[in-house]
Amino acid sequence: SVLEQIKDLGFNTIRIPWCNEMLNPEASITIPSYGSDAYTGVSPMNEEESKLTKPIELLDVIVKWCQENDLKIILDNHSRAADGYLVEGLWYTDAYPEERWINDWRFMADRYKNYSAVVGMDLNNEPHSATWGANNVTTDWNKAAERCGNAILEINPNVLIIVEGVGEFQGDSYWWGGQLKGAAQYPVVLSDPSKLMYSAHEYGPEVAQQDWFTASDFPDNMPGIWQENFHYLYENETSPIFVGEFGIKDQDAFGGIAYTWFIEWMDFMGGIYSWTFWTLNPNSGDTGGILKDDWSSVNEWKMDVIRPNFAPFI
Repeated sequence: SVLEQIKDLGFNTIRIPWCNEMLNPEASITIPSYGSDAYTGVSPMNEEESKLTKPIELLDVIVKWCQENDLKIILDNHSRAADGYLVEGLWYTDAYPEERWINDWRFMADRYKNYSAVVGMDLNNEPHSATWGANNVTTDWNKAAERCGNAILEINPNVLIIVEGVGEFQGDSYWWGGQLKGAAQYPVVLSDPSKLMYSAHEYGPEVAQQDWFTASDFPDNMPGIWQENFHYLYENETSPIFVGEFGIKDQDAFGGIAYTWFIEWMDFMGGIYSWTFWTLNPNSGDTGGILKDDWSSVNEWKMDVIRPNFAPFI
């Protein structure tokens, strides 16, 4: 029913976070079946899904539904350990080394290679402790992205390889995942360059109060900041841009600065980038969701801003 509502709202693509831990042989899920579904009214809800016991089985259900209903999917490797995204600064950990990370991506690529619904692989969410072009094999995210991206393309040559930015490049910091300055000097090189898509994340002051939000020339200062950190890649026709995350919780936050940022950002990128809003579900602490806390009512003021920039169904 969540997928039904996403489609009914007019979205054509979803970005689905997954973690490597869910592919461990012992990984299991328990989905209860009780009550009425908040969107469809079906009772009991999750009757079929409650029979599933493994996370990958639930992802299979999602992929198959999207395949049958013209909804596209970007798989986002959000963390190695479940809920590890805030503490994992690189694409690997002691428990999940790079070899495991790449092999798990190979597994995903092979599992869904015959599903055209799966259009992109977001290799790693916000590698904020990584370097870019520092000639350090243990921390250079651009080179790790090449190794992983090419491994995926060997199995499925049709998917987009989505490469996020880092957190800092040569002393210049930006949002986790949004710092793509390094791609100018050290571009990611794939076996098929046409499959490369750089990806930035962008947020307002609810996630962190940045200097540029209180500058005297805000919001006129923002296009220059966006240009410097990632938009140049679009301007130079180096790569299309996919914004995997941006979002807002409170229309009045920070005296309206958050909403001003939201409006300016959509005006800047909405019609030229590909993007997925963070997030649908209401329980994301920094941003809330498209849905209200009842998991069915819609925050229409958010939809009013983003809907004019929807793309057609694919």
